[in-house]
Amino acid sequence: MIIPEYEKKSLSDIVVSYVKNKILSGTLKSGDKLIEADISNELSTSRAPVREAMRILNEQGIISFSPRKGNQVLEMSPKEILEIFEIRISLEIQILDLLVTQHMLQKEDYQELQNLTSQMQDGERQCSKNEERVFLLNTLDLSFHRYLWKASESHRRAQILEGLFYQLLLAMNQNIVSLGSFEEKAQEHLRILNALKTKQLPIVLEEFQQHLHTYIETTLVDNMQINKAIYHGWKP
Repeated sequence: MIIPEYEKKSLSDIVVSYVKNKILSGTLKSGDKLIEADISNELSTSRAPVREAMRILNEQGIISFSPRKGNQVLEMSPKEILEIFEIRISLEIQILDLLVTQHMLQKEDYQELQNLTSQMQDGERQCSKNEERVFLLNTLDLSFHRYLWKASESHRRAQILEGLFYQLLLAMNQNIVSLGSFEEKAQEHLRILNALKTKQLPIVLEEFQQHLHTYIETTLVDNMQINKAIYHGWKP
């Protein structure tokens, strides 16, 4: 699961986890309305924690509210999705620069990153439905990068990226085609890992940019019909 389970949770935290998992797993789609009374009934709780959960989810940027439509799962235009990725790319390049030039990654970090690529290789057999496949593949993909954000000890950059995490995952989960296989994604991340081991920044950035460029070009531009004039087409 993406949302960690804590031994002690407030009712609003439980509602947040419940709704967030339904959104990120694809059970709730972009634009779907979130009816407080329905959620309250599903969880056998009062309306107050549901209302607080809606506020938290609004702050996290994965649902939106309007007086006319109420709360609904966030809808992002292709241009907005591309903007999120551009912010991510800019910050993550800076993080990779820090990790490599400051020699911040240790043996145990490489092992953890290797474990994450191994989970990608094993992922295909865990999924019976395409939506499950998308959810798991994108979660493992971002988990690899998220590990690097935290390892950099660049708290401000990591904080901004964490703030975008659920929007990134929601954006990635909107697309259910042309993601490639688990093995292909594992190999992409393995190349990034091997590049990190060289401690050569140009090699690291080349693999990272190729990985993200491929995703944006084949998934966002082609499948979400992002206008070519909007897509700036940065090249590795």
